[in-house]
Amino acid sequence: MQTREDILQKLESVTAAESSKWKERAARKAENPKALEKSRIIAVNILARLRHIGMSQKDLAEKLHVTPQTVNSWVKGNSNFTIETIVRIEEVLGVELIGVKVGN
Repeated sequence: MQTREDILQKLESVTAAESSKWKERAARKAENPKALEKSRIIAVNILARLRHIGMSQKDLAEKLHVTPQTVNSWVKGNSNFTIETIVRIEEVLGVELIGVKVGN
């Protein structure tokens, strides 16, 4: 049986690891503010479209075969989207999230 001290020590190590991950994510975001801003714009556009069509984040997750936590990360602006993910979201929501110009 674990003692109270063992449990507290485990909690402290988990908290330290989570804190370290948070600090790493924050540092990466600070290195590229333009990417962070675009990610936030995409997140706002996803949320706006969900509201407009009456779809929940959970509904979107189900349609894309991802977890609700993944969608929540997207709408918090915490994701570095792949093109594939953006295209899948665009298809489900029927909206363009990123415009790409071809040529000049």
